[in-house]
Amino acid sequence: MSDKNPKEMGKSSMPTSTTDLDRRYRQLFETAQDGILLLNAWTSQIEDVNPFMIDLLGYTREEFLGKRIWEVGVFESTALSMESFADLQKKGHIRYDHLPLETKDGQQVSVEFSCFLSNYDGVAVIQCTIRNITAQVLAEKALRITARSLKVISDTTTVLINAPDEWELLHEICRVIVETGGYRMAWVGYADELGGKHIQPMAHYGYEEGYLKVADITWGYTETGLGPTGNAIRSGELQFVEDIASDVRKNPWRVEALKRGYHSAIALPLRHSSGLLGCVTVYGSAAETWPAEERALLQELADDLVYGIVTLRTLATYRKNEAALRNSLEQSIQAIASTIDQRDTASPGHQHRVAYLCREIAVRMGLSEDRVHGLHLAASFHDVGKLRVPAELFSKPRRLTSKEFSLIQEHSSLGFEMVKDIQFPWPIAQIILQHHERINGSGYPQGLKGSQILLEAKILAVADVVEAMSSHSTYRPALGVKAALGEIVAQRGILFDASVVDACVKLLQDRGYKLPE
Repeated sequence: MSDKNPKEMGKSSMPTSTTDLDRRYRQLFETAQDGILLLNAWTSQIEDVNPFMIDLLGYTREEFLGKRIWEVGVFESTALSMESFADLQKKGHIRYDHLPLETKDGQQVSVEFSCFLSNYDGVAVIQCTIRNITAQVLAEKALRITARSLKVISDTTTVLINAPDEWELLHEICRVIVETGGYRMAWVGYADELGGKHIQPMAHYGYEEGYLKVADITWGYTETGLGPTGNAIRSGELQFVEDIASDVRKNPWRVEALKRGYHSAIALPLRHSSGLLGCVTVYGSAAETWPAEERALLQELADDLVYGIVTLRTLATYRKNEAALRNSLEQSIQAIASTIDQRDTASPGHQHRVAYLCREIAVRMGLSEDRVHGLHLAASFHDVGKLRVPAELFSKPRRLTSKEFSLIQEHSSLGFEMVKDIQFPWPIAQIILQHHERINGSGYPQGLKGSQILLEAKILAVADVVEAMSSHSTYRPALGVKAALGEIVAQRGILFDASVVDACVKLLQDRGYKLPE
């Protein structure tokens, strides 16, 4: 390279020597696997072009020769200009690491473009080298797209795991697509299989600005159903549009999309074995080639979304059925409790009051809502075993004999046997079995001690004693709440759990020693 001005380097023309060096150079020029242009250093006119350059860009030799480089169609809209070549003549070189070009037949290519000013045997020449880096650029772009799509898949997996309901799932999926994927807008629509074949938008995220309402997208063979979303739902196959502006379909969705800066779109059908649910449609803010790798990953996202939707629907159905079963079960328990109450004429309403007191004590102790509910149900029919004890024992207007009392003591074990095979979501059978156990091992029927006894059974034991002493029975008058509290306080840490006693005492003192009727 020379620092001299082209004017000082002599008349600019191509060398005509036929030496061996010239022949070797010509052979290299003709066979080079990069494009080469030789320009007049003074006029910037193209004086020679090698075959590789002609094949790469699709222009004939005649279309190159004699023209300034920026006059050749492929270079007209690039960074190359009269000013850049003036700069070349001053600096001796120019370089572009990535110059996007369009060949004569409309193909997109990326090149690495460099020109330098050289002195060939006293003649000033500009040599331009054009290296085709399209494969490299496409590979780098595909890698970026794949990385982006994988990040979207990763984030949607988190959403699938944590979404509490179907609407939240759909909304969060759209949010991840836009925020992580960098798209303009994403929405999920469910297909209406009625006559109008409407698509019901369920969730969207990004720059929507009333698009879904105005476009009124359907999946029928109508003007509003010919976009990517409608086609995806009808066909059950992924659809994409690389450039909405040049799309040949003149339908409303296209016009409204362009107004909002949507320039590309991809529609991902939500496919399920029982039928098509709908579609996820994503819009890009620029023309997008949607390479195969990205299409495959985004369809994987849609398939994962279907799995999430079906799972949540199945869970919702299960919960609904479970709630119905629980309700039926609880109604049965209340019916049993009512039967016990009618049979136990000595202390009517006993189980109702015990269940109430159990619930209040458990809440004071900070048990979870579910455990409180289970305890309340167990307490509601904790004396179910009495149904197998002779009825006359409950109506005698005197204290029972030791033999009679031993028969009544069997009601805990009998109650356990009656309910042990019922699949409750709580340990109700064990609570019923243990509610007459005492923490020092003096209770029945198993003589359990301390931690061997369920906390729920410990609460029921205290509530049972307090209610029995506080209420009237046929064999003795009510002793009152104060006497009942005195009894459990005296046996605190001996017969009864200390924390349960403390909670019960505080509860009844706060309520003015009142129990429900």
